[in-house]
Amino acid sequence: MGTSEAERREQSIAEHVRGLTEESAGLVREQAQVIRNDLIDELKRLGVGGVMLGGSGLLGLGAFGALTAGLVGAFGGGKRGALTVTVAYGAAAGGLALAGREQLRKSAAQAADAVGRPVQAAAEGVRQAS
Repeated sequence: MGTSEAERREQSIAEHVRGLTEESAGLVREQAQVIRNDLIDELKRLGVGGVMLGGSGLLGLGAFGALTAGLVGAFGGGKRGALTVTVAYGAAAGGLALAGREQLRKSAAQAADAVGRPVQAAAEGVRQAS
């Protein structure tokens, strides 16, 4: 009878170890998916900042183009019209550049936090389980 009790305990321990292994693997997969989703969200935000910077570059080129063309005539022609259009495009380009740079800074900081938190939580969970 002692042997069957020992065998039952060994089976019970093996079942518990198997269950813990499966549970741990599931938690790791779940955390990896959370991290992946967070990274995708952060990359989307970074893309928005990049588009803003690209738009500022385009408007900056428009500032040079404003020295010529029909827009000069629309603002009174001559030097005065050219200066008005150039200043307006330049101001818009500067505003977009500042907004884009700020968006990139925020997104980069949030991405670092988003990656760090789940990793730290998983490490803490492993420490507590040990």
